[in-house]
Amino acid sequence: MTDAIRAALVTKGTLGDEAIVTVLESRDFTRPQGRLVTSYRPGDIFVFRKAQKGRPRAGVGHRVEAVDAATGSVRLQPDKSTRQRAEPKPVDWHPARWGADVAEAFVEMPQEFRAGDRVQFTRNNYRADRLNGQTAEVVAIDPQGASLVVAREDGRREMLDLSHLADRHVRPGSVRTIHSAQGATCDRVLAHLEAFRANTVNARSVYVAISRARMGATIYTDSRANLTNALGIRDGAQIGAIDEIMNRLSVSYDTFFSA
Repeated sequence: MTDAIRAALVTKGTLGDEAIVTVLESRDFTRPQGRLVTSYRPGDIFVFRKAQKGRPRAGVGHRVEAVDAATGSVRLQPDKSTRQRAEPKPVDWHPARWGADVAEAFVEMPQEFRAGDRVQFTRNNYRADRLNGQTAEVVAIDPQGASLVVAREDGRREMLDLSHLADRHVRPGSVRTIHSAQGATCDRVLAHLEAFRANTVNARSVYVAISRARMGATIYTDSRANLTNALGIRDGAQIGAIDEIMNRLSVSYDTFFSA
């Protein structure tokens, strides 16, 4: 969908000069996957949210140099694009022993951006005052792909130096998930809702989607009848395990005393 939107904007002349840049895309490991050394590949980028003495430093980008399945270790080299005071040294990391739950894994991906594109930040960066899900507009671009100048929603302009890992957490922002759009507003909403997606398409998510619009909202779906029926039985309420147990106990109690 993003490609189709951008192609139409290019044809219309809304988007200008282009450059191919390198961005970081999350590998979205589950916790069990993160503990398996076979999940990792040379070239993967890691950032640890926390650290312990003798462990990889927190907040520093590390690149996978090698994976040793026999010893369960991953050789990490602090990435040179991360600003550091001392010469970086490689670290042998054993994810099954420590750190899988505090490590974020990314893969480098080429991405085309043009002047006029919308971009979305994909990771919190409190030092730069960026939050995951916030968007900006590309107002200037380096043809060599070394940097982007973006205008934030509040009007501030800043340069993303793509030689540094911290500035590569961006992706095209023309299309957003309903979850990431919470709290945002725009003139018009075009929502793509597939009726069969029981885990994400429900009455609550549809309300969030269409209520982002100031002037109007249009819903596109694979089946209008199936979507209408699905929304009637999916309220989107989050029911915890203890709530379900208490409901069953209540039914049993009422049945017992009414017999």
